[in-house]
Amino acid sequence: MNRYIALAAFLLSCSQLASQIFMPVLPDITQYLSLTEGASQAIIISFFLSLGAAQLVAGPLCDKFGSRPIFIGGQIILIIGTLLCALAPDAEVFLIGRILQGIGSASPVLVSRAILYATFNGNKLNSSMGNLAISASVVALITPLFAGTLAEMFSWQGMSYALIAYYGFVMMFGLVVFPSQRSTNMSLRPSALVKQYQDILTSRYFVSMAIIKWAPTFLYLTIQLYFPFLLRNQFSFTTEQIGQAMTVCMGGLLIGSSLAKLMQKHVSHLKVVAYLWPALPLSALTFLLLHDSVYAVILAYCAILFIFGGYFPSYMYYVGHFHKSRSSTANALVGATELLIFSVVAWLANQFLISGPDSISLIILLTSIIILFAVKNLSHVHKNNDHIQGKQNAIRDPKTHNQATK
Repeated sequence: MNRYIALAAFLLSCSQLASQIFMPVLPDITQYLSLTEGASQAIIISFFLSLGAAQLVAGPLCDKFGSRPIFIGGQIILIIGTLLCALAPDAEVFLIGRILQGIGSASPVLVSRAILYATFNGNKLNSSMGNLAISASVVALITPLFAGTLAEMFSWQGMSYALIAYYGFVMMFGLVVFPSQRSTNMSLRPSALVKQYQDILTSRYFVSMAIIKWAPTFLYLTIQLYFPFLLRNQFSFTTEQIGQAMTVCMGGLLIGSSLAKLMQKHVSHLKVVAYLWPALPLSALTFLLLHDSVYAVILAYCAILFIFGGYFPSYMYYVGHFHKSRSSTANALVGATELLIFSVVAWLANQFLISGPDSISLIILLTSIIILFAVKNLSHVHKNNDHIQGKQNAIRDPKTHNQATK
């Protein structure tokens, strides 16, 4: 694997581990800190809120100064936050640790993508994004099992120390192989940043492009908060069994991202999104009709993660297509919006809307309909591109064009 792709994969895994590794042990943390189920979910959501807010700052900083200094600062904050979680004697300290983890995780999320945008172009960029999605899926696949096993052996605090060691390794690796990047004259004045975000937000295809990322993330966050307690309460799973079950579910990410990488060699990114879409209504029907079977609900959640993994390369393509010169800022806006808004919506949904698999089914179905509208809007991009390409071909070969018109 190319060293820059490897670095991007390591960086993205740092954020993934920070966000996912506590999920299988959430019931244990709830018991240790004497929390209610809702309070423990709120602490987990605090990570996503701080991650979203931090991205709004980290994105422009990456575009302005390059990714290296942002990478170093982010890793240091991430290590400090994880250490606080490991040493937390009460809920307040654990909350502070999760907030710092969220702030630190903004850097690897954005830098991992910025490295690829700065290093590759064209088909090589598409391939590198596909490789990044697959590597992210592998990390997501092993994280629940890793967390559940370590928690059973050493407690969730010991698991956190192992995470700190990994973050340190990635920091050392990054310092060695990080690509050189130039700073730009981009303004960091608040008014200028607001103007940049406003320009991106109001661009024609931004919302449709972002929905490809927002919709699977919303479903992922919503069900992820609910799923460990479903397995514990309805099926009497142990912590290790929850980790194993979530590992199986994360297999959907790997299947989705791998299939998307194969498909993008033959069809457009938009068609990849459309062809994978039926997994959503199938997941909704499974939650609705077969929720008494643990294998069925695991398969239904696996389908959501299949979409999550399959849509990621297409989303990354459209970011580079529409916002190449300010990809970190555009990624930051998408990430901040989904985390600041949809993480709260996911938590509220768990508190007030989700009463069982039936309500999960309805949420999935409504989300799938929204994706259809986004696909329809993005289809205009390909129609316009085909029209422009046709004109360019005619200009290059006027003789052929004249013969065709006769």
